[in-house]
Amino acid sequence: MPQNLKLLLFLVLLSANLPAQYFLNGSAVQTNDSCFQLTSEVEFDVGSIWFPEKVDLRNSFDLVMDMFFGCADVNGADGIVFGLQPISASVGQAGEGLGIGGVRPALGVEFDTYQNTNRNDPVFDHVAIMANGAVTHSGPDNLAGPVVASTSSNNIENCQFLPLRVTWDANALTLRVYFNCDLRLEYTGDIVNEIFGGDPFVFYGFAAATGGLFNRHEVCFRFNSFLKQLDDVTMCPGGQVLLDVTGGERYEWTPTEGLDDPTAASVTAAPDTTTLYTVRIFDECDIPLLDTVRIAVEGDSAFVKLGPDTTICPTDFLTFDVTTPTAIYEWANPGLSGPVVSVSERGTYEVTVTRQDIICEASDRIFIDNIPVPEFDLGPPDTSLCLGELLPLTAVFEVGEGFLDDGTPFDTVYISQPGRYRAYVEHPCGTLFDQVDVAFESCRAVFLPTAFSPNGDGINDRFFPQDGGDVLAIYRFAVYNRWGNLVYEAFDLSPNDAASGWDGQVNGRAAPPGAYVWTLDADYRDGSRTVDQGTVTLLR
Repeated sequence: MPQNLKLLLFLVLLSANLPAQYFLNGSAVQTNDSCFQLTSEVEFDVGSIWFPEKVDLRNSFDLVMDMFFGCADVNGADGIVFGLQPISASVGQAGEGLGIGGVRPALGVEFDTYQNTNRNDPVFDHVAIMANGAVTHSGPDNLAGPVVASTSSNNIENCQFLPLRVTWDANALTLRVYFNCDLRLEYTGDIVNEIFGGDPFVFYGFAAATGGLFNRHEVCFRFNSFLKQLDDVTMCPGGQVLLDVTGGERYEWTPTEGLDDPTAASVTAAPDTTTLYTVRIFDECDIPLLDTVRIAVEGDSAFVKLGPDTTICPTDFLTFDVTTPTAIYEWANPGLSGPVVSVSERGTYEVTVTRQDIICEASDRIFIDNIPVPEFDLGPPDTSLCLGELLPLTAVFEVGEGFLDDGTPFDTVYISQPGRYRAYVEHPCGTLFDQVDVAFESCRAVFLPTAFSPNGDGINDRFFPQDGGDVLAIYRFAVYNRWGNLVYEAFDLSPNDAASGWDGQVNGRAAPPGAYVWTLDADYRDGSRTVDQGTVTLLR
């Protein structure tokens, strides 16, 4: 036996947990409502899932799955098998038989990702239909194949989910295997009598395993004809019922009479008479899957109508009254019960009313959306701008109309004068108000005293620019005497910095009292740069 050991088997040990509709064996785990991980990326890991009830091969079946064979090609193994057998929901043995080896009677569709030359495996990842536990691709139990699994690549361990479809046509006695949207194998034969000894009842399932080489193996069910999506129903005259299917890319319902949308996954059916509806569910390969539902119209009326889809304000409530004589009420929404309910939250609401005296039902659904209420905000309530600036006031809202307090419509207005500005939005859910007080100032206020006395008393001893935040930068500050001679000069100083101001000295000697001229080159908060001048009196 090769070192990688194709251990794709159905474990004898049955998992203690039985989630959903499948028995889980070995390392198999359910990852969501429809997906199962059979093995992890470790050596000698094994797992399988089996449907716990036998199915009847005298009836046709259709299965659509997404298959994941892992991400390692050269160093990956081993594959996944789809099996039919009547023995148990936890049978099989280790070895190269991909989980079906040694099980008799059995039929398996193997997807083999490792080449065992002693079993006549081809070099490419392949698919084959095998019977009675055969593990070698020769002899009468090698029913079909092996052929390359995918027509687009020799490798299916490509880290992608790939679509698999297995169909059994009981009338034509034909088993077909579609992979990655292509028909890969077809076998016609009386498998009930020739393989299963006339017993049509078998278990179906999937298994995977790893040996010295490994991959993660997963299977996700998209459509399973063993588990009908549509259940036959008796509808009260004048009523309607809801039909929902999944797993397709597009849908076709026939006949179309009595259906609100014969191309939707969810339809409302209101036939006048008993009708058998068929839905064709087209998968991603555009191959149709079939499901049927018989709607019998019997009994007395039980009209249920929630109304058309609508929108309401977030604080409003919508009340439904579906009171019907001798009925029970089943809402699909948690927390709702009884014939009269009030709701306000956004969402889909669905109810089924069943009359107990005549055993018929009617149902309806409605989608409620909330009207978006804008956050109407003109900005900070107190705003101060520089003279010459414009303040844009903008109202952003999806529904409603905006007006200034004087009734002028607006989306954006520009304020250039001081005052209180008030605006409102007329909205379906009410009127929203906001206001802002706007003031204007020069934004270039600077203070230089008209006199200073450098006598060392600590009061007004220096002459320097002072401000309340309007001066951003001072490039040059200078003082001249009455004859125009420079007596003081400073560059790149900050306002309110007394230490950088003029101390009344010229070349280390006290300047005489009298009038002096100053100049100031500075940037201001309003964005301007100016050179200003004035006079100051030096006192002694």
